[in-house]
Amino acid sequence: MLQLQDVNMLEKKTIIVDNLSIRYYQSADFAGSGALAFLHGWGSQAAHFSRTLEKCQNVIALDLPGFGESQMPSTAWSIGNYASFLKHFFEKLHVGHPILVGHSFGGNIAIKYCAEHTDVQKLILIGSAGIRRKTVKKLLYLILAKALKVVSFLPGFSQLRERVRKSFYTAIGSEDYIQAGALTEIYRKNIGEDLQGDMEKIKIPTTLIWGENDDVAPLSDGQLTESLIKGSELFIISGAGHYVFFDNPADFEKIFLVAIKS
Repeated sequence: MLQLQDVNMLEKKTIIVDNLSIRYYQSADFAGSGALAFLHGWGSQAAHFSRTLEKCQNVIALDLPGFGESQMPSTAWSIGNYASFLKHFFEKLHVGHPILVGHSFGGNIAIKYCAEHTDVQKLILIGSAGIRRKTVKKLLYLILAKALKVVSFLPGFSQLRERVRKSFYTAIGSEDYIQAGALTEIYRKNIGEDLQGDMEKIKIPTTLIWGENDDVAPLSDGQLTESLIKGSELFIISGAGHYVFFDNPADFEKIFLVAIKS
């Protein structure tokens, strides 16, 4: 379980966007134009990144719908739905030409947003999870899961159905599904979406920051992302995992703080 950090220097606010109550944070010098906008990962929230954000200027960070203190969408949103919401959020707060930062699932939203809109001046992806590879292992588990799903609906097999579901998502590296709770349908809708085509559409300066030992979005995903986003630059942080800004905050911030100013 991630531990929340104290948010001492950012103002905590609430706004209604797309009929949802959204919690967000902004720096005292927030100006809208050219803001550093942060999107957190799955199962996380904006406050997890506060240590770094408090060292930056003109900052805005939100709890994505369904996470942290923001309201849950009434339907299962796709990554595209989250990107559309982000556009409306920026419009309501007059955020123009932002530096867009996304970690993990937030990186997926940032990729989709940049592929569809031209108002971002710079993109920073941290362990983004937008690569979906089809492997023999995943295919076999999918076939097995579907077969057992049919059997599990027979009388007395309801407990087997849940075990099959959990074992399948664990086997394909999607343990977050098991803990998704009310977000389960959103997770199911998004877990299979591959964003490689969207990456190829991005033409803005892009920095990639990856943990060497990331077991959620492996380093090979970062290397493939670098090859797909023209002109992007990949930085690898030794010994760090998926939450690279927790695992090695000093090295992470050296890279990140330079990236947002360059």
